[in-house]
Amino acid sequence: MHDSKRGSQRRASTSPWKYALATWLAGVLAAVGLGAVSPAGSALRSSLGLSGGALAWATSSITAVSAVLGIPAGWWVRRFGAQRALSWGLLVMSVAAVSSATAGSWGLLLGSRIAEGVGYLLVFVAGPVVLTHLTQGGVRSAALALWGTCVPTGLAIAAATGGALASWWTWNQWLALTAIGPLIMAGVLTTVLPRLPRTAVPCTHREAGTWNGALRLGVAYGSLSLVGVAVVMVLPPFLTEHRQATPAVAGTAVAVVCLGSAVGGLAAGWLLRRGLALSSLVPLGVLMPVACLPAFSAECPLAVSVGAATLVLVGDGLLISAVFAAVPTSVSRPEHVDVANGILNQLGSVGILMGPPVFGLVIAAAGWGAIAAATLLFGGLGTVLLLTTAPTSATGSAAGVSQSPEAPEGRDMREGSDPSGKAADFSKPDRTRP
Repeated sequence: MHDSKRGSQRRASTSPWKYALATWLAGVLAAVGLGAVSPAGSALRSSLGLSGGALAWATSSITAVSAVLGIPAGWWVRRFGAQRALSWGLLVMSVAAVSSATAGSWGLLLGSRIAEGVGYLLVFVAGPVVLTHLTQGGVRSAALALWGTCVPTGLAIAAATGGALASWWTWNQWLALTAIGPLIMAGVLTTVLPRLPRTAVPCTHREAGTWNGALRLGVAYGSLSLVGVAVVMVLPPFLTEHRQATPAVAGTAVAVVCLGSAVGGLAAGWLLRRGLALSSLVPLGVLMPVACLPAFSAECPLAVSVGAATLVLVGDGLLISAVFAAVPTSVSRPEHVDVANGILNQLGSVGILMGPPVFGLVIAAAGWGAIAAATLLFGGLGTVLLLTTAPTSATGSAAGVSQSPEAPEGRDMREGSDPSGKAADFSKPDRTRP
């Protein structure tokens, strides 16, 4: 039996990136559901007789669920098991998307989107936990940074695909299509991912400072998310009203800008995989307020403005990926990672909800030029908090959470590790896993 267990671990260790990419794809498909309503907005308003405000609620209700239930979801994922929560979250999203596609009123649509938000929350709390369990060392940092690209990648796919199908398909058919991917992926993950045991953790470890690191990262994530979503939301009216761009040009520009966030996240993963310290990425945050100046200037050529806005999102995406990569080092015990991810999702969702109205007030009070100042304020806050939390060395980026028994034995050997490849584990004396 012991040999069989060792054999199972050897099979699991063959390709940690296989598990990382499968988990990442689950997050991307969940993010497609997040952005599914926007491409069909006009058709939905016409079909169901919705006002702009009602449509906005249907669009943002998924994020609102995370803003309210992120931390409780972290506790629940800890007890239910991250792998099962990830698959069940996808399944809930699939069923809710079908319900949205058949909704005949705003109430049914809103209820379906709220249910989809529950599944979305499970995916985005459990996904990083699965990655933390199944990877280690440089692979872990890079995989968690890659996870930070899920939302912009999924939103870009939803915008491009939904926009292309808008003139051919009804909104019902489009929303039904978004249910297929999560359903298939739930089955794939059940087959592909190694089974992760549930963690039985007594509720006695509540010493002062337990969640300080996770809270700092959560506020950093919320501040950076606020900047990213606000820039994306205010860019179209700026281009159409002050640059005389057509709606089609503005829509294309937004898609390009959104992809900038994914590019930033991929760059973060590549740099971390090559051993760069997390703290070394943080100073790149200065790009955001500087790039906002030409991005929202009426004197710059349109291409320059769009390129500068893309650079803002590149910096934002890079720092958001660094936030996810820093989560394992922000907690003192491996079993706290799921709750830490719940904190991140809750505070990040608050930032997403606050971003457009906050920037709208800034623009109304001081004009478009004040966007750079608002970006400096909120982006600077996120950058400083990330700098005070992120590891200061490449080796530190993997050492905060010990290698779990389920993690594939990567080929990365950290300084101070023993020949078996296990890192020094300061949490071993308190391990409660059976």
